[in-house]
Amino acid sequence: MSYRPRLTIDALIFNGYDVLIDTRYSYREVVRKTVQIYLERALGLAPSKESLLSADDVLCLQRAGNFTGYWDLTQAFILYFIEMLPPVPAPTFPSKFHVPALIAYLQLSGGNLRAGIDQLRAQCNVAEFAQKVAAAGGGLDGAHRALPAENRHLLVADGDITKTNIVGRIFQELYLGADLFERVYGEPAVIVQSSGHSEHESLVIAPDILPQLAAKMPLGVVANRPRNEVERTLNRHNLTQYFQSVITWDEMVQAGARPAPEPWSLLEAARLLTPTPARSAYVGVVPADMQAAQAANRSVPFTGIGCLHGAPDKESLRAALEQHKATIILGHPNHLKELILG
Repeated sequence: MSYRPRLTIDALIFNGYDVLIDTRYSYREVVRKTVQIYLERALGLAPSKESLLSADDVLCLQRAGNFTGYWDLTQAFILYFIEMLPPVPAPTFPSKFHVPALIAYLQLSGGNLRAGIDQLRAQCNVAEFAQKVAAAGGGLDGAHRALPAENRHLLVADGDITKTNIVGRIFQELYLGADLFERVYGEPAVIVQSSGHSEHESLVIAPDILPQLAAKMPLGVVANRPRNEVERTLNRHNLTQYFQSVITWDEMVQAGARPAPEPWSLLEAARLLTPTPARSAYVGVVPADMQAAQAANRSVPFTGIGCLHGAPDKESLRAALEQHKATIILGHPNHLKELILG
């Protein structure tokens, strides 16, 4: 653990995933699989027995490319790969917006391509792409700016998960599994017929630390995921009781707000705490988290705490967190106990 100034706060807000929950075998694995399934089954590219992306590739783009959402991360990868393909004319878009028609549309678009997953793997350089995304501002917006606008019609990732968002549909089926997807969305899964990767999540932070922190100050959590997923995760790991406020993707959409690096979710999580904190801190894992804390600090006192846990290149992440004004940098979220409780 390393930190410079002494920490004086009376509330603590967590980035829910990666700080509290280990997502290596859930969300990050789903990102990797969604990209390949989309390219193979939706676009009809020649499949491969080998994975297009590794787990390290996913983590590299997430951390170095400054992504705070897994849907955005998935879309950025797909943009990266479809723009490696030769220009594809856009056929007439289907008049009926439902999953089978959209997949047929995509397959019609990509069906004449003489390209496959092995070819894309040979061309890709995720570390270089991540650097370009970060230089363009980070996240999905940075990916759009860093890439030439080729074949954008091949990315179908907007709107309702059950009707028009093919990327989101594949992602949610993989994460939830067939049975849970049908319970959540009210219709059968069409891509996945197995259990979901959500079952492979585990705690990062030691289970005895949160109750000790909650006894000292109010806690909140922010997660750029649907509320039903966040609540299910907190309940599964017996964490719900420790958090007074939980801000999710649902609340952001309802408020017309954007996730980190925008500060709304942090400010809202702090606003809902009792007593209302005078000084809060936010624990995150990417530079955008520190940017959000800095932006929140312009309204009310907010400290950014960066966490290096899980980063393959901790020194590079440390440098990026410091560049984006992290006040404190921890090696592991367990060090919050020493930092706050002494």
